Amino acid sequence: MDDNRTKVTSSAMAGKSLSLQTIVGMVVVAILWAICFPFISVGLPDAPPLLFAALRAFLAGAFLIAIGMNFGRRFDCSFRRLAMLALIGFSYTGLGLGGMFLGAGNVGPGVATVLANAQPLFAAILSIFVLKEVMTACLYLGLFIGFVGVVVLALPGFDFGTDRFVGALYVLLGAVGTAIGNVLLKLRAGEGDMYLPMGIQLILGATFLLVASLLAGEGFEVDWTWSFASVVFVLAVPATALIVVLWYELLARAPLNKLNPFTFLTPVFGLLIGALFFDETFSAVEITGIAITILGLVVIVLVPNQKQRIVLRYQER
Repeated sequence: MDDNRTKVTSSAMAGKSLSLQTIVGMVVVAILWAICFPFISVGLPDAPPLLFAALRAFLAGAFLIAIGMNFGRRFDCSFRRLAMLALIGFSYTGLGLGGMFLGAGNVGPGVATVLANAQPLFAAILSIFVLKEVMTACLYLGLFIGFVGVVVLALPGFDFGTDRFVGALYVLLGAVGTAIGNVLLKLRAGEGDMYLPMGIQLILGATFLLVASLLAGEGFEVDWTWSFASVVFVLAVPATALIVVLWYELLARAPLNKLNPFTFLTPVFGLLIGALFFDETFSAVEITGIAITILGLVVIVLVPNQKQRIVLRYQER
């Protein structure tokens, strides 16, 4: 009986259109994600990748915990809650950031973009079995079109002349970790305060990354220039802490499979940032990829809304 109710609820949520506030929130999240890879590239020469990722996660977690304590928030320290946060920290923060930082220095931008944006596809599969979310034809079609757009968008950055297999595996591992973490976050979305729990999972994830750094023999040599310190701050506060807060809020409002496709906008905004601030230009292939990606989002966002309007008109008659 409960399973049937879950399926009915999932079907209703899957067919429901996203609110304008949710769409704007996801666009902001995509913009913040887009600034990550450029800043990671700037900071990698000054610190080992896993240690760099641990610093980012630790500062972001400390920032959120400080906010939560300032607001007088309380945290349930039960074993079940801590175990869940440890799993989220290991997958979303540990594997997600670890794969991103390790892959950023070993794989071309085209391959990294495609593999990182395979995350919504992994999450879609997991959400069907774990979250019992219903995948509509529009969601399937939108995901497929959006991913094709990302592939086309990334074609100019592909490097076919060198072997980047290990780097690609790192990025893919990060995408899988982020997908698992997103499903786990969705399971506890809406369960009260977010600052302390999300801060704790980031600290736990930073601990996993630090242990991995020690096991990899990276050492603690960091060149603390003003440039590197600024990069760590930007990656930790707006590009991690703010993203986590926004993402957690959005997960409480809509199905994961309707939110995740907006991550396909990340490389689009990455190109726009390059054009606005680094005098980069768009090629015909990149413009085509942007158009295809936006088409995929239109299918997911606008088509269900049009169907609802048609049903309402029919019912009024």
